[in-house]
Amino acid sequence: MDIQWPLVVFGLLAGCGGATLAFVGLSEFLGIGRNARRPAALAALALLMVGGCASVAHLAQPANIMAAAANVLSLSGISVELIMLGVNVVVAVAYLLATRSPGAVSKIVGAVGVVCGLGLAFCVGNGYVMDAQPLWNTPLLPLAYLGNGLACGGCLFLALVGASAPKPAEGADPAATAAGPAADTARIRPFVLGAVAIEALAFLAYGAFAGFAVDALLFWGGAMAVGCGGAAACLMLVDRRSAAAWAAFACALAGGMCFRAAMWLLGTGFLSLFATAASRTLL
Repeated sequence: MDIQWPLVVFGLLAGCGGATLAFVGLSEFLGIGRNARRPAALAALALLMVGGCASVAHLAQPANIMAAAANVLSLSGISVELIMLGVNVVVAVAYLLATRSPGAVSKIVGAVGVVCGLGLAFCVGNGYVMDAQPLWNTPLLPLAYLGNGLACGGCLFLALVGASAPKPAEGADPAATAAGPAADTARIRPFVLGAVAIEALAFLAYGAFAGFAVDALLFWGGAMAVGCGGAAACLMLVDRRSAAAWAAFACALAGGMCFRAAMWLLGTGFLSLFATAASRTLL
């Protein structure tokens, strides 16, 4: 099957945006990364919106856009992911408004963000689970999407923790100023490493389901070596170089794109999800 790149981009960015929002909520309850929360929420909002534009690009024709809109409440796999995308955009905006006066409200919205963000990362994969595609018809596929979303969102949040660290005031001790961000990094990094480990296990589980009849370069080289191994290696270097978190984020994104491309190549025949959805009652 031909790779549908707009949908690859949609799933990658939407899942990353949702998981980033989830890490923002997690940071609220851990009491860490305070300076990174607003930038991370803004980044999540941007990722969700760009991802949504990519999905619209796949519709191609006004008639397909109208068909998708008319069936958005059918609660099928595709419609649920679109609903979850909209819900996450609303939650991200609500969180940005709530952080003007940090307190109980921001924690509540953050908790909602955890649930909705993880739900979106799962749903963007669940939309592909269908009887017509035997090698997609497994819950392991949305779990792999969730794992990659967690890895991408976690690496992005960790990178923003370092990037948003306050600059030393004139005459202040740089080591003392850096102590807070370093402690935040140390506390959040195990969660991010755990996310990468979940991603690796989910990728391997889906590969095993498919009998590892996948494109070797995309799966083993891109998804596993770069997306999982490369991200984990970069995360181990964060203490020495804060830029390593950005490298980990790039590795996770590249791995997610390679995994999705490999998944599309496992499909049979040609499937334009949105273009044919109305006639096949998939929406």
